[in-house]
Amino acid sequence: MELQSELSKKYIAEALISLMKKKDYTSITNKEITDKAGLSHITIYRNFKSKDDIIKYYLNNITDTFIKTSKIIYTPNDFTNYITKLFTHLEKNKDVAILLYQANMIHYLKDEFDRIFLAKAKNSNEIYHYAFVSGGLYNLYYYWIMNNFKETPQELANIFNNFYISKGDSN
Repeated sequence: MELQSELSKKYIAEALISLMKKKDYTSITNKEITDKAGLSHITIYRNFKSKDDIIKYYLNNITDTFIKTSKIIYTPNDFTNYITKLFTHLEKNKDVAILLYQANMIHYLKDEFDRIFLAKAKNSNEIYHYAFVSGGLYNLYYYWIMNNFKETPQELANIFNNFYISKGDSN
């Protein structure tokens, strides 16, 4: 059973995303968000410092739910399968990525990649490894967005695998 404050946060985040589909992010007011969420105006201030915090909460929630339900685990030896699962999830949420891109907030997706990958590092050497993986996957995702999601997640995994694993970085 979810606490009322957690439900309120979800309603607020969903309301903001819904409003972003209709109008420019910068012109959305806190009152519009709480009205759309069916909550009192003060509720937004109890739970968030800013609209950006609402976006961060929304992304964290999507990511954490995906990780729990999919049981996805990063393993360098099975990277093709990992990319396929990850990009299938990202494809399902492409409307949010497009909204963030249009609002010049796409960097919050990079923050999400970093949040998940850098938390895995157990020492300073691993930090560099995970920063590399996180940045690479984010850039792959970013260009996929720019390419209007033309390729399937499996095709992206194959592209990455063929280039990076087979050919390396020697071009």
